[in-house]
Amino acid sequence: MRTLFVITAIVFITTCYAVTIIIHIFLFRDNSVFFFYTKSWGRILLRLSGVKLQVVGEHNIEPGKRYVYVANHSSLFDIPIVFAGIPDNVRIMYKRELERIPVFGWCLNMSPLISVNRSRHRDAADVLANIVTSLSSGASVLLFPEGTRSVDGTVGTFRRGAVTIASDSQTPVIPVSIIGASRVLPARSKRIRGGVVKVIIGVPVQIDAEISRANERDVTNKLRDIISANVNSQHDE
Repeated sequence: MRTLFVITAIVFITTCYAVTIIIHIFLFRDNSVFFFYTKSWGRILLRLSGVKLQVVGEHNIEPGKRYVYVANHSSLFDIPIVFAGIPDNVRIMYKRELERIPVFGWCLNMSPLISVNRSRHRDAADVLANIVTSLSSGASVLLFPEGTRSVDGTVGTFRRGAVTIASDSQTPVIPVSIIGASRVLPARSKRIRGGVVKVIIGVPVQIDAEISRANERDVTNKLRDIISANVNSQHDE
């Protein structure tokens, strides 16, 4: 019953926020306000679900500087966690099919987030170009290099895309470890549990402009190892 109540409340609150964002953007023609609302939305959803958020390493983010954030992905709650926990306006990617959802989808379409059409192979190159352009304009982005949610909470294999983007845009990469989200709402589960979620914001890693394919893979593995070590250390406690 508690999960049903929380899910109902989440849908209601998300709809209210979506309507407010749509009206605000329509009236003032400024989609940057999206981040102000989503930070508030994320905090409310976490509080409502009984999740206590702990953030470590905020000092690693220099105000006004753009970054490519890479994070592990194990729960749908990673999205509100990212918005509420990272003290930066970060753009994330979403499936374009979500734009078909009334109100919520319209809000996404008007937002500064990056849509992805997974049914088109060529779209991947367009998305990478869009992300590099976003970084050039002063925006930060966050990617989940695993590509999908981990079923058991362990950190999977990382794809090279984030390192390629960081190299092309000459933007530092920050590894973000999300610990405990898989216990709040595991992949393939519909039961929401409260608890503590810890976000560890790592030290920025600068990528060479002319990095080789082999070095891209080495840096990608290094970022994955940093995040995996943080996740595993907390599981061992």
